[in-house]
Amino acid sequence: MTEQVMVSIPKALYRRVKQLAGRQNEDVNEILAKTLAEALPPEEENEAVWAEPDESVEKEMRAYIALYPMLKQKYLGRHVAIYHGQLIDQDEDMDALYARIDQKYPDEFVWITTVGETPLRTLEFRSPRFVRD
Repeated sequence: MTEQVMVSIPKALYRRVKQLAGRQNEDVNEILAKTLAEALPPEEENEAVWAEPDESVEKEMRAYIALYPMLKQKYLGRHVAIYHGQLIDQDEDMDALYARIDQKYPDEFVWITTVGETPLRTLEFRSPRFVRD
């Protein structure tokens, strides 16, 4: 079973694939599919492995969300560090903040983030598609 997808690749690369397909008397799609199959690890190696949720991460995230209205009012655009449910440090410079936190809490989880317009950012991932020419 196949699925039609669309992906953009450089013209020079497409020309090379097309030439190879011609030399091997195969379809461009077949060449691309075989190349991808050879390049990707076997399916069992490609399966996602989900770690158990870390309670300390969840706890600090919930504390950050609870503190967010105050943090937004006072520290919008700045970087903050949350530890044991409390704001412990903040700075305009993320590197400086991280260095201080790493020195004070080297083996502890500390929630470090930038205070933005919303408490947590939404990440969007686009799906690649292959196009038949």
